[in-house]
This record gives sequence, C-alpha cells and structure tokens, in this order.
Amino acid sequence: MLTQARNDNQKTVMGILSLLPGMRELPYLNAEMAWYDITSTRCLYLWQSDKRVQGVLGVEFMSDDIVLIRHIALTPESRTVPNYFAILSEFQSQNLSAFIMGTLDNQKLINKWRKATSQ
Repeated sequence: MLTQARNDNQKTVMGILSLLPGMRELPYLNAEMAWYDITSTRCLYLWQSDKRVQGVLGVEFMSDDIVLIRHIALTPESRTVPNYFAILSEFQSQNLSAFIMGTLDNQKLINKWRKATSQ
C-alpha cells in the first residue's frame, strides 16, 4: 500500500532514505527532507507490505501529466524487482494520467518496469 508520508513518519522516511548511496550523512539527509517540504509539488510516499513500512518513494510533479521519480528506496530485505515494480505500479494507478520519468540513477529501472507492464 502506497500512502503519502506525514510529519510523524519523518524518522521512518529518513531511515529508509539513508540506505541510498550518498544519503548516509545526516546533514545531507536533513537538507533532502527540507527540499521535499519546501513546495507542494514534491511528495514522499511510504510503501507498506505485510503491515510494515518497506520502502519510500520520492516524487516531483513537473506538470499535471509528468512526474519525476527522484528517489525509490527499499529496506534491504525488500529489495526485489517485483517490489520495485509494485511501488511504481501502485503510484501509476493513483496517478493515471501521469507519465512517469526517472533521474539518471533510476531511469533504467523505470524503463524495465514500463516494458514489463506494457506486455
């Protein structure tokens, strides 16, 4: 289940985001969290499976129909291709008109997901 993160989920979000390369330093992680809070076009989502938070999705709505996936992070035991695809598919089902794009770090994953779901 993919739900928008709230302020009371901040420690959980930071914990999962800290698993990403380059996000281990607390000052950088705090700056990234503040970056998401600055404007309403950037959102963090929590992904739960088996009633446990297992992932975080960070997105930026570029326009009404274009969404940039900034971060997609899963806990170590949840890092499987089907789980990454499940997060992206659930986000797409919540935003039917949105075209999902990725950053240089995650565009290959999004291309694989798009190819797998178009068949």
